[in-house]
Amino acid sequence: MTLRLLGIIAAMWVLQGLLTYFQIKNLRDKLKELKKKGRVGVGNSKGRLSPGCIVIIAVDKGGKIAEAYKMSGMSVFARFKEFEDIKGLYLNELPFYLNSEENGSEKKAIESAIKMLEAHN
Repeated sequence: MTLRLLGIIAAMWVLQGLLTYFQIKNLRDKLKELKKKGRVGVGNSKGRLSPGCIVIIAVDKGGKIAEAYKMSGMSVFARFKEFEDIKGLYLNELPFYLNSEENGSEKKAIESAIKMLEAHN
């Protein structure tokens, strides 16, 4: 019985490792895709008991957000989805969007991505 339980725990651990690998692969693929469209900023926010959030923003030469993706959740099943709310905005317009944003982890991730883009300006 104990051996069977240890086998199940080991199998779950390996499965989590595989799913984490595919999640990281998904992140790398998105970054590679977005780097072709302009400068890229990545921001994240981690929550202990609340869902975390990762935001990737690609900005063209004029400062307009060409593409944006976000991933939020607490599990390895989360994937990037288009972030339509900020796509098409200019970087200097994002603070106005953040004032209306209620999701704290999403707001922190966007702020982090903005700081990264401004640092590499």
